Amino acid sequence: MTIFNFEECTNQEVLKELPKFGRFLGIDVGTKRIGLALSDASRFIASPKLIIHRVAQIKDFEKIANFIAEHEVIGLVIGRPVDLQDNPYEMTFFAENFAKNLDQFLQSKFPIFLFEERYTSAEARDVNTSEISRKKRTRHIDDIAASFILQHFLDSI
Repeated sequence: MTIFNFEECTNQEVLKELPKFGRFLGIDVGTKRIGLALSDASRFIASPKLIIHRVAQIKDFEKIANFIAEHEVIGLVIGRPVDLQDNPYEMTFFAENFAKNLDQFLQSKFPIFLFEERYTSAEARDVNTSEISRKKRTRHIDDIAASFILQHFLDSI
């Protein structure tokens, strides 16, 4: 497969090539952590699953590949940050480069959708501060942000 910018591709054609049921993996890429979220097989609900504390790109990719194999993932959705005017900035290029390198590491076995992730970290922080006990609030929100990215993607397909 290859990498698709969700807003620019005819993703319905790509999605038609995939099995009717199967899990998608949502990824929130950061410089220190990578948040992972997983959909159910029917692709209705996204749930936060794992935070990977970045060590080295190859080790990070190995963890992601193991997660993909363990959960029988058939497609990936990587958050593509943009500013309020839809313009790319430094983290946009960081996420795009991450997607390209991950695609090469996985030998292009899975479609990778780059999906606009504006406000997902803010949404995750809101959930983290309002619905989680004070003791758990100090944990990172990257997996929650990944679940928002993935849920927005699922709602749009």
